[in-house]
Formats: sequence, structure tokens, C-alpha cells
Amino acid sequence: MNTYWIWIKNHRTAVMGVVFWLIIILTVRQYMEANELTFGDLTNQLSVLLRESWFGPLLYVVVYVLRPVILFPASLLTILGGSVFDIWPGFAYVLFAGTASSVFPYVVGRWFSSEQQEPARIESTIQRFIRLLQHNPFQAVLMMRLLYLPYDAVSLLAGSLRIPFLVFFLATALGNLAGTLSFVGIGASIEGDLTTGDLSLNPAVLAFSVIVLIASILLSRVLNRYQQRQVAVVNPKEKS
Repeated sequence: MNTYWIWIKNHRTAVMGVVFWLIIILTVRQYMEANELTFGDLTNQLSVLLRESWFGPLLYVVVYVLRPVILFPASLLTILGGSVFDIWPGFAYVLFAGTASSVFPYVVGRWFSSEQQEPARIESTIQRFIRLLQHNPFQAVLMMRLLYLPYDAVSLLAGSLRIPFLVFFLATALGNLAGTLSFVGIGASIEGDLTTGDLSLNPAVLAFSVIVLIASILLSRVLNRYQQRQVAVVNPKEKS
């Protein structure tokens, strides 16, 4: 019994996420059976609730902020925001919600770090990146966001290194701009009625989103080369 309890404590975030989704799935299934709804009907109701109720945007932001805990993919929530709220104000809602969702893992990383944490026994490339974070945190966090590195992992790392919160938050918001615009645009390009299956894509909006996405990927490749030079400058002794 003690072994199971220790395992649960060590994986409590994942366990909480699984329990949350089991509750949601069972609740949704019961609601659909009680009201004789199809999945399309339910999705349409949710879309109307988010779009037309005064608390819809607030509900969306709350769910997005809780995303690290409920283990929901950020990309799907971002596309949903564009589909429900259109490019504007969807872009504003998603940018705020996505940036705010980085706060929880940042706080977790900061909470469990020590004041004088020193990276040790880490692979040299990661260690050099950590040193870059410590020397130029705004630039490092911005580059990591533009490089599409794992979102919550970057937040945890920044928190554990005790990067100043305002620096982390502003760099995250700026780094989120291109990715948010492209994925919100993809969601906004989906038009039609899901309940009838009559869906179509707005070619102009989709093309704009794809162009922004390609441009951000090309920019990330340029920044990746720049980052490799930067980490070498920060610690030239570790050049291979």
C-alpha cells in the first residue's frame, strides 16, 4: 500500500489529470444520454455557450489556464479559440490565456527550486542553454518560445532557475504572438455546421495562417543557429 501511495505522490499531476478527465467523460456521457444528444449536438451547444454567453470568454480562459493540470493539448485549445471566437477577438483571448497558462508550471518550478540552485550532471548542450538563461533570461525565454520547445517544460525550467517573473512573462507573451496567430487562424478558417457535417475551409484565412506558421518555423531555424552560437559564447570552454 505504501508503494502505491508513494507512486501516486510522485505522479500526482498526472493522476489529477486522469481523474479530472474521467469525471468529465462520465459527466458528458450522462448528459448526452439524458438529453439524447449526439457528439455533434454537444459540440454545437458548447460553441454557442462560449460564443454567445457573457461568461463564455472567461470560461475559455479558465480552462486554458488550467491546461497544464488537466493535461489538455495547447494546440487544440488554440484552434478551438479561433473556431469559436474568430481571428478577432480570438487572438486576444488565446494570447492572454496561453501566456497565463505558463504561470502555473513556472511557479511550480520556482517553488521546488533552491535559492542557489546550480545545474549539475546535465548534458553539456542543455547546461550551456541553462547558462544562457541565467545570463540573458529575456532573450533565452523568447528564443525558446519561438523555437517551439515543449511549452510547460520551458516554464518549469525558467521557474526552477528563478528567472524574474516579469521578464519570463513578457518574453513568453512576445514569443507566443506568431504561433498563436497561426493556430487561431487555422481554427477561424473552419466554417459551417458541425451538427450537419456541412463544414468548409475559408481559403484566404487558411492561407494567411499557413504563411504565418511557415514564417515562424523559418524564423525558428534561424534562431536555432543563433542560439547555438550564443551558448558557445556564454561558455566557450565547452565547445566541441
